[in-house]
Amino acid sequence: MKMRLLLLLMALLPLACVEKDTEPLFTRLTLSVRPPQGIEMLRFQATMVFENINTRQRISTSDFIDGQLRIRLLKGLYRLSINEGGGMTYTDSDGQRHFGEVVVDNAPLTLVGDTSEATVDLILKN
Repeated sequence: MKMRLLLLLMALLPLACVEKDTEPLFTRLTLSVRPPQGIEMLRFQATMVFENINTRQRISTSDFIDGQLRIRLLKGLYRLSINEGGGMTYTDSDGQRHFGEVVVDNAPLTLVGDTSEATVDLILKN
């Protein structure tokens, strides 16, 4: 009798393990980078770091295509940064080609919608 009860409980266990939908907790962000005024960005190559201010979780990616990145993140407040060595190839107002390391503004980015779009300004390091 105990064996049948145990078998019945084991058969019902998978039904109790229902996966909850977590999709409402995330946003799909499209992030664009904008070069400083007066220069034309030819190529952007950097690792962008997203730090969730509340949880301190850090996510990094370098999957930029033509200065744009698509990423799925937990909704929240994020601080963005670029890892050391990230930069862009650009031409200045005189048509000269250069490579320069860049940083981004440290202002927090709020992501609360199911989809989000943001543009961050690149700042050339001197």
